[in-house]
Amino acid sequence: MLKSLQLALVVLLAGSSCQPLRAAPWWENYGEKENYLCSNQVVLQLRRNEHQASIENFAQPNNTLFRDRTVTAAERYAGTRVTLELRDDKLNLDYGWSTLQCKRLWKI
Repeated sequence: MLKSLQLALVVLLAGSSCQPLRAAPWWENYGEKENYLCSNQVVLQLRRNEHQASIENFAQPNNTLFRDRTVTAAERYAGTRVTLELRDDKLNLDYGWSTLQCKRLWKI
């Protein structure tokens, strides 16, 4: 029961094909664009630069995350409800009650 509830929440947060993709505003110049396959088979697209990141097909409004430079072992970006941590080809997305683990598919 708990596992199915977590999966339902992840699907809700990660978006569905019925929802429009959320894109970063044109003035945010993200240097890197990467796609990650997550444990729930959802593909997230991460756009980032040295100071901030955005998850483009993530169902959270206001998904701009800002770089946390206090962490040196990995790249960490944090927003009001979501924390994202990058380590090599792995992405961990923590949104309070659960963590979504993803692996990089390709870099654009």
